[in-house]
Amino acid sequence: MFFVFPRAVRPDVCDQIVLDCKQNILKDAKVDGLDKKGRNDPGIRKTSINFITDKDNKINALAWHFLREANKVQFHYDLTFFQAIQFAEYKDGGFYDWHQDASGIDPNNEIRKLSLSIILSDPDKFEGGELQFFNGGRPMEDQEHVNARQLQQDIQAQGTIVVFDSSDFHRVTPVNQGVRHSIVCWTVGPNFK
Repeated sequence: MFFVFPRAVRPDVCDQIVLDCKQNILKDAKVDGLDKKGRNDPGIRKTSINFITDKDNKINALAWHFLREANKVQFHYDLTFFQAIQFAEYKDGGFYDWHQDASGIDPNNEIRKLSLSIILSDPDKFEGGELQFFNGGRPMEDQEHVNARQLQQDIQAQGTIVVFDSSDFHRVTPVNQGVRHSIVCWTVGPNFK
């Protein structure tokens, strides 16, 4: 289940976010293990990332606004806080295989509930790198007032914001040419009962 804000961020703003984020050192992304300690696993993920920890960064207000809007319209989850934003760069075959963002119950009985992704790169400047949601191998179907083909195009468009349930399986396919930049972040709230 996801909610899409097509082309919600202007291309010039997306380009500026990339320039601002690339001023920081990017590190190889890790994947969580059962022990919750991150490890490099190029069979699951090949991405360079950096976290935006400056709470006054304007991208925080932007992301939090769209997370709240999608939650109000579609999800209606009890949300407690917003985790640090992650800037990601996919190039030279970079990808992230099928995964869920929801983590296990922590000592405070909280869990990731909503995830947000913003495509910052112009899709004409890279090949591959599609954000996909697992649908049991079935093609995406038309929804009321929404054409499935148009929805797939919107999800890949620069400046599009996608908010989805953190328990949904999703992936980013390998980038075969060019560079794909994105922002991802998560909200946390009390565990579902």
